Amino acid sequence: MKIIQITLANLLFFIGLQNINAQSITNDKFSFANDRKINIGVLVYDGVEIVDTGGPIDVFVKANNMTNKYRIYTVSATDKKQVVMDGGTMNMVSQFSIFDAPQSDILIIPGTSPEIVATISKDKKMMDWIIKQNEKTQITMSVCTGGLILANTGLLDGRSATTHHWSLDELRSHKKIKVKEETRFVADGKFLTGAGVTSGIDTALEAIEIIHSKDFADNIARGMVYDRYNEMEFLK
Repeated sequence: MKIIQITLANLLFFIGLQNINAQSITNDKFSFANDRKINIGVLVYDGVEIVDTGGPIDVFVKANNMTNKYRIYTVSATDKKQVVMDGGTMNMVSQFSIFDAPQSDILIIPGTSPEIVATISKDKKMMDWIIKQNEKTQITMSVCTGGLILANTGLLDGRSATTHHWSLDELRSHKKIKVKEETRFVADGKFLTGAGVTSGIDTALEAIEIIHSKDFADNIARGMVYDRYNEMEFLK
């Protein structure tokens, strides 16, 4: 009996050690500054989807209300800082443009209709800006068809990623990307890609969990009356 107790104690210690090592490995992937606020840059452009944009912003605003740790701002894709959002129902005036925006620690790329994605992906200045920002981001995040914009930069080559379920075939046309479906988001290294619209909330909560903790992210989700653990079976 005594031998069994010792063995069990050693096993529990080993499991605990494994959990500590896993936490250490996770933390080592990211290096957020402690001496300043974390910059959250949200790329916006004419036709950008409202919930793709507002969902992640709301998550970080709520986290900032609790921590005062974040600097959240929008960045227009052109030097015209007034942006007409999806359906022409809302106008936004961004704080910055791609010509004067600070370096983001977390870059968020919301989506829009595939037709607009195809058009704006031809904007070399915007695409080059995304690539340049990505060189120093800790997390680069897309929401919905923002994943197609990110794919068109080539930054997702060799990575796993997802996008809106209606645009998965378009993502599959990028042969170097490992396309995942029936998931709310995919995390691969520093890249977080959300499946569509409301999944931007899930993706932002995942970033919050990385930076703070699961309990912290869950608390924000409860405050938003949002179930971050719901399944994707309803799509079948």
